[in-house]
Amino acid sequence: MKQRKTTKRRPKVDLKLFVAGSGSRSLRTIDSVKKACEKHAPGRYQLCIVDIYLRPELAVEAQVVAVPTLIRELPKPLRMFVGVILDASDLDSQFGRQLEFG
Repeated sequence: MKQRKTTKRRPKVDLKLFVAGSGSRSLRTIDSVKKACEKHAPGRYQLCIVDIYLRPELAVEAQVVAVPTLIRELPKPLRMFVGVILDASDLDSQFGRQLEFG
C-alpha cells in the first residue's frame, strides 16, 4: 500500500498597505512590500493598497495613525508594521517576527 504524502499548506496572507498619495516615497514603499510578499509568500498573498487621501474612511476604520502602515489581516492574529519601508530588507526582519506569513 502506498503512503500518501501529506504536505502542510501554508495559509493565505491578506495584507493592506496604507500610503499617502502617489509620490515617489509611496511608490517605493509599494514596490518594497510587493517584493517582500513575493519572497515570503509567493502565490498565496493578497495585497490591497489604500491611499488615505482617496479613502480616508478606511484608514479611520483600521485605526491607522501614521503612514505607511502595513496590516496583515490573515492569518490571525492581526499584525501591523508602521513606519518607513524603503526596501524589502526593511520588512525582512519583521516578517520573521511581527508580520510572519504563517
